[in-house]
Amino acid sequence: MNRSSYLFILFFLISSLAAFRAEAQKRFLGIDPRSKVPERGIVIQLTTGLAAVKSDICGSIPCNDIGLNIGVGAMYKFTPMVAASIELQRLKLGAEEKTPTKDLAFRSEVLELSTTFVVNLLDSYSGSNLYRSSRKRFIVPYAKAGIGAVYYKPTSYPASQGSLDDSQTTYDPERNYPAVAAVIPFGGGMRFRLNDQFSVAPEILYHITTTDYLDNIGPRLGNASNKDHYLTATVKLLYTPSIKSSIFSKKK
Repeated sequence: MNRSSYLFILFFLISSLAAFRAEAQKRFLGIDPRSKVPERGIVIQLTTGLAAVKSDICGSIPCNDIGLNIGVGAMYKFTPMVAASIELQRLKLGAEEKTPTKDLAFRSEVLELSTTFVVNLLDSYSGSNLYRSSRKRFIVPYAKAGIGAVYYKPTSYPASQGSLDDSQTTYDPERNYPAVAAVIPFGGGMRFRLNDQFSVAPEILYHITTTDYLDNIGPRLGNASNKDHYLTATVKLLYTPSIKSSIFSKKK
């Protein structure tokens, strides 16, 4: 396996260990499940992680040049079970295929703006209805799906020339870039509650796009029936602002 494969596997191992570490923090640092903050309102999201592409050049992890993914967004909780979010992400995609018949590589800068519908697979509150107002679950798995748009600009070049730089030969663009396409992200994750303000959430999403040009190889050179998609594996930091009523905060 190449360096990108090890990087991607390492990220998944770190994400998996997060659950065990968070559970240890809960037991030994005394995270209190009781809360007087309702499970409704605005939540600020910061995202970091990795991205891998599936295109005409590359359809698996080993040929990917795993890219970084960062994002910012906001989520609104309608109920303890249902929420909606909007998020802007910036990610880098890349891959190479160096075979006797193909000598292709590409890098693509992508901006994604999407809105998703989030459903908790468990109620955010634990216990029976008698304790519903004060006890919250430490771990809440969730599923999400939505729709959005990607703004992308790829560059393709001979894989045999090594990494992309200003002095390298590049192939002509297959269409006018930057370009825009629709995207459908879906997947899920697990939210770990640290306190009333902060949570962390490892998340994996698959992004289906309507374009075949993320790798600058369209139907003319690639498979006309296939579109380009990508996978993101991220960790979100969730912050719930403390909003106090001005009626009770004024001094008499």
